Amino acid sequence: MARQSRVYFNNAVYHVCIRGNNKQYVLKDDEDKVSFLKSLSKFKQRFGFKLYCIVIMDNHPHLVIEATNHITISKIMHAIALSYSVKFRKKYGYSGYVWQGRFRSNVIEGDAYILSCIEYIHNNPVRAKIVDHPEDYLWSSYHFYYSKRDPLKDYVALDRFKE
Repeated sequence: MARQSRVYFNNAVYHVCIRGNNKQYVLKDDEDKVSFLKSLSKFKQRFGFKLYCIVIMDNHPHLVIEATNHITISKIMHAIALSYSVKFRKKYGYSGYVWQGRFRSNVIEGDAYILSCIEYIHNNPVRAKIVDHPEDYLWSSYHFYYSKRDPLKDYVALDRFKE
């Protein structure tokens, strides 16, 4: 049975997650995470989408993206995932699937729900027991919103969601 086609909405905000194949670590070290951010930045500039939130875990990134300019979330994520996969395979001499199936995406509507989703994503490293507080995790847009230092700013430009 064929998988069901995705439904797209213009200017919709999505919570997106893509997992490493078989839950493997595909963002293993800082170099991998920077490489993913560079792929993300490249296609953000090319497609003009807005990036409101990001947390990069070792086996999956979480993103909050607003697809704009009639570019679908599938086109955006395909480009990012493929670009990073090529780099991953080359670095590790890996063959086969890097990502597990299709990415997950949920449309998030309403400012309160979007802000709640951003908070949920920022707390992902805490729930995974990697850190005690979201501000302790380096690979997160938490710092963009709540701190004077933003370790991601050298790699990707974030868009501030309404405050």
